[in-house]
Amino acid sequence: MAAFALAAMTLPGSAAAQDATPQTENVKATHGDWEIVCSTTQEELCVMRQFGRNADGNKLIDVRIRKLDGVTTQDGTIVPAAIQITTPLGAILRAGVTVRIDAGEPRTGAFEVCIPSGCILRNPMSEEFLASLKAGKAANMTFDLLQLGTVNVSISLKGFTKAFKAL
Repeated sequence: MAAFALAAMTLPGSAAAQDATPQTENVKATHGDWEIVCSTTQEELCVMRQFGRNADGNKLIDVRIRKLDGVTTQDGTIVPAAIQITTPLGAILRAGVTVRIDAGEPRTGAFEVCIPSGCILRNPMSEEFLASLKAGKAANMTFDLLQLGTVNVSISLKGFTKAFKAL
């Protein structure tokens, strides 16, 4: 099972305490099933976002992609973006989140921290993983919750490429 992160790097702003307090956001645009949201306090800080919902239509996970410019790993590999996935509290941390684009290879990332609003996975994305998101139709995410067991959530990739270009 491949990891969708390049582990040997530190993302700017990846300290857990920096995101412990939610910021106010404005939706700037919508591309397919993705929204571009920007911080009201740091206008230049924009991400693309989509909520994964359960069968009842309630928000279950929050998936965010942030474009990175000029970020590389220690060995010089370009890191074009970072992904953040927030799940409800009660996630089994050891299991992480597994992402499968369409029928592709599953990729697993580890949770970084849990805060009152949920458990957070933050990882840099490789060019290959970004390309698979751009070419795919759905990202199927699996994680384990203490109360519910294994949870599967599908995120639409409709509009992904346009949203990423708009960042």
